[in-house]
Amino acid sequence: MRTQKRSKGILLTAVAVLAALLVLVPFLWVLSTALKPDNELFLFPPRLLPGEFAWNNFADAWHLLDFPRYFFNSFMVTVPTAFFTVVVCSLAAYAFTRMNFKLRNAMFLLYLSTMMIPQVVRLIPSFIIVKNLHMLNSYAGMILPQIAWSIPFGTFLIRQFFLGIPKELDESARIDGAGHVRIFRSILVPNAVPAMVTLATYIFITSWNNLIWMLVVVSKQEKFTITLGLATMTGPSVDFIPPWNEIMAATLISILPVFILYLFFQKYFIQSVAMSGIKE
Repeated sequence: MRTQKRSKGILLTAVAVLAALLVLVPFLWVLSTALKPDNELFLFPPRLLPGEFAWNNFADAWHLLDFPRYFFNSFMVTVPTAFFTVVVCSLAAYAFTRMNFKLRNAMFLLYLSTMMIPQVVRLIPSFIIVKNLHMLNSYAGMILPQIAWSIPFGTFLIRQFFLGIPKELDESARIDGAGHVRIFRSILVPNAVPAMVTLATYIFITSWNNLIWMLVVVSKQEKFTITLGLATMTGPSVDFIPPWNEIMAATLISILPVFILYLFFQKYFIQSVAMSGIKE
């Protein structure tokens, strides 16, 4: 038995190390490229550690892009997107778990079925709607479709967490005269903080990295997000050889807010996974 458990532990550790390497190696390669001088970018065979560390690439990358403006635009899009997604999904999850109405489960399945529609399929109708509402090159046009696309998954995530909160707490509150608003605000929300923070962080990262919708809805440079700013660094022609070391340095600068956010809220991811599960 001990030998079997030890073998299983070694196997799991090996799988975990392999998974970690699959995640870390691309990041380490980006970091290595960002620290290489120009004459080491196309060496063959390539090497991970540069012969000379070119720290000035980060300063050059900062001056290549208008990072303060692009960061501001990204925050103006991602923060409202994450906040309103959590609000709408929490209210919808409450309705699907705490309110009894006809065809509730069928409606929830129909609700989830929209997750099967790829984003590229939704681009054209979303663009037409945003254009007809005169919201091109506006924060509202960048935010609202992303909220709509995130609602099905967000509702599913928070619904699963709400199902783990005992309904006896609701019944006790109703005996004391509490209504739906009070139960939602005082019982479900405080107990579902890990799930809400997890959803907010996930939506924040997804919105921060969104490029395809920004390419569709934004054409004015003053509204560019950080992803659009990075896209402009590669140049409009195949004849142009982009400065890959500066591009990688700019990429690392652009992910700093996401990295810091994840460091602060990673414990909520673990709590959400441990406490929610898949419930019927």
